[in-house]
Amino acid sequence: MQIRQIMVAHFRGIESLDWKPGSPFCCLIGPGDSGKSTILDAVEAALSSRWFAFTEPDFLACDTTRPIVIEATIGELSKALKSDERLGLYVRGWTSAGELRDEPEDDDEPVLTVRLTVDASMEPVWELICDRVDDPRTLSNRDRALFGLVRLAGEDARHLTWGQGSVLSRLTGDTHEASARLAQAYKAARENAKLDEIESLANAAEKAEGFAKGLGAYVEGSYEPGLELGRSGLSSGSIALHDDGVPLRLAGLGTRRLATLAIQKSAISEGAIVLVDEIEHGLEPHRIIGSIAQLKADQEASVAAARPVGQVLMTTHSDVAIGETGPERLRVIQMTRPGRQATVLAPTALEPIRVLLRFTPRALFSKRILVTEGNTEIGLLLGIREHWPARHAGKPIEQLGVAIADGNGAQAPAMALALHELGFQTAIFRDSDTALSPAEQASLAAAGIQVFEYGGNLNTEQAIFGAASDDLVQELLNFAREERGNDAIDNNIDIKIPDLPLAVIRELFNAWELFTELDGPQLREAIAEVAVRKKWFKDQRIGRGLSPMVWRIAEAAPGSPLATALNQAEAWLYA
Repeated sequence: MQIRQIMVAHFRGIESLDWKPGSPFCCLIGPGDSGKSTILDAVEAALSSRWFAFTEPDFLACDTTRPIVIEATIGELSKALKSDERLGLYVRGWTSAGELRDEPEDDDEPVLTVRLTVDASMEPVWELICDRVDDPRTLSNRDRALFGLVRLAGEDARHLTWGQGSVLSRLTGDTHEASARLAQAYKAARENAKLDEIESLANAAEKAEGFAKGLGAYVEGSYEPGLELGRSGLSSGSIALHDDGVPLRLAGLGTRRLATLAIQKSAISEGAIVLVDEIEHGLEPHRIIGSIAQLKADQEASVAAARPVGQVLMTTHSDVAIGETGPERLRVIQMTRPGRQATVLAPTALEPIRVLLRFTPRALFSKRILVTEGNTEIGLLLGIREHWPARHAGKPIEQLGVAIADGNGAQAPAMALALHELGFQTAIFRDSDTALSPAEQASLAAAGIQVFEYGGNLNTEQAIFGAASDDLVQELLNFAREERGNDAIDNNIDIKIPDLPLAVIRELFNAWELFTELDGPQLREAIAEVAVRKKWFKDQRIGRGLSPMVWRIAEAAPGSPLATALNQAEAWLYA
């Protein structure tokens, strides 16, 4: 099963949403309070087989006079859903252009639309709708179970037992057979609790172990059924999954979550709709990568085998997770305020977003992004931003939802434009030694993307050394020597300015003019040229270490191109 369209009205923080996922794997990202989890909650509320209890806060602004309405249109239907004996009379058509029609045509995909309505009575009503049928059909929880929805939010320990409604019970066999086998288990438990000798339970445990390992859950020994007696005595929930004799519910949070997800997903044979809220919760980076890679591999294997693929809808705040997901699966949620209109946008220019994921993926969790040209600039601004809060009532830019991203040199304009298309406010901070092309200038201007640069064909090193006093030039040289070594710096300058003795180069900068015909500005230009050619500061860490000196240079020369560009960037970041 796959969701083709989800429409939400007046639910929690969303006034309206109309989203067509368009992919079997979507990773929802966006700043805080943008509605990521609410979208998953809406899908679960519409399609889950369990009963949902609604309260006043579930209505937008607690206004119960306007009903909650959630409509989910589902494709990749199972045979059971399409049969006339079940829900087939309500099948609609989904066109190749992504449009819905009540009278399906030959080339249309069969789909069903579930509508959940909740009014002031707080009584949810699930219906199957189709305009060519006079009356909607009320859906029972058994009907909704056919849509194969799996949700992993925090942790759901019931799925690690053979209790009523757990997935392990479904893995054990059909309902009637499972009941008989569980009765046998209760009898065995009362006698000697050798649950591993009951073939059906042992087989289910073995299957669960394989599924859990596939998603990266740690397995110490092997999974097996074990007895856990609580205050209520013996019940189906007393038979729980154990790992080498230890109840799995006592494992680490990440392992419990992965095992739960794997077991739930495996119990659905015809393509589950898997909802995963904050996949990184409880997982180390390598297991985040492994679990996402396995979810993707499962879908690819289903495509290759012509099996139902299902769908994964995931949220995350992890840069590791979005890096593994890839740009083609990212979906960015933007929320208008006021109005609470939610929009979900997919990248159209994949390569610039792929570059961003490689260098600064964390920027995608912000609201506004300043794209810098390269390592020197991003390191410099990350250091200088530490000085800005004192001028803005103690507020750091992060409190305003602002991030600084590495534009990877000439790719900065394309990255800024791609982010703008995804609803981010963007600007560019760059040096001026290479002019933007007329096409780039026109595209950026049309998108309203500001560009902050030094002008005068200056690169960052020229802007810094050109504005620095003699004392600060000396500090810059000393810093470069500490990072790159005395000989590397001094010998490079000696080659550039051959009439300046090496011994003098190693003395104070303010004495250099006594030994050469070059004046102060010319000496600064020569040093900057060497710094660029030899990449003294082409490193994010070094650029950040340079920032305290650059801050003092800009403060001492407020009219310089360096100070002007930095002040413009600061004003935009705090706007």
